[in-house]
Amino acid sequence: MVQDHHAAIVSHEDFDRANAVLRQRGKEKGNGRNTEKYQNRYSFSGRIKCSECGDSFKRRIHYKPSGSYVAWCCATHLTDKDVCSMKYVTDDALKRAFVTMMNKLVFGHQIVLRPLLQSLRGMNDKAQLLKMQELEEQIEKNMEQRQVLTSLMAGGYLEPALFNKESNALAAEDEALRQEKDSLIHSLNGNMVKADELQKLLRFAAKGTMLAGFDDETFLEYVDRITVLSRSEVSFELKCGLCLRERLVD
Repeated sequence: MVQDHHAAIVSHEDFDRANAVLRQRGKEKGNGRNTEKYQNRYSFSGRIKCSECGDSFKRRIHYKPSGSYVAWCCATHLTDKDVCSMKYVTDDALKRAFVTMMNKLVFGHQIVLRPLLQSLRGMNDKAQLLKMQELEEQIEKNMEQRQVLTSLMAGGYLEPALFNKESNALAAEDEALRQEKDSLIHSLNGNMVKADELQKLLRFAAKGTMLAGFDDETFLEYVDRITVLSRSEVSFELKCGLCLRERLVD
């Protein structure tokens, strides 16, 4: 970098002052260092799905004589109500449902969350580990069979047509075994992630502090998405794997 090579379009002083203003505005709007959670302006953005068509819900302002209110509407329904009949739900109703759901978990965490955590940890059990060992043994045996087949072919004991037939069959078997192994690894890793998320939720609930109102950070911490089942009911899909239904009350 060559400094002061040419006259700047924007002076260093103006550049520094502009960045200072941006930082100050960020502080005033509550933007901290961890901004990943808040890339969307609203915590529900991109997290509400329609159970009828699978599309996302969009935020809209509805106006009426008594005043305006925020609603979330299925994008497909907005485009063509004949394709999807799902109607809007209000922002306030969703927030109240979340608070109710979380407070139920706080109240009943010993009955709901703790046994579930023990069960989820048990899913990484001996049966799955034994299955993993069995698959690895089968993959190793398959490899040995292909080596023997290659040796027989090299020694002139097999016809090329028979060699190709047997080699292709063993290759297909190897691919199937490896896919099954990868699927089992993915399942085991998924269970571990869910167990970690559930333990985090249990620590929150075990404090015994009921939510007095909706909190963006708490929602983003524990909820993966919301599925709207009807105008009166939604399902909260938590990061720990739980799916909990809650009624909507306007």
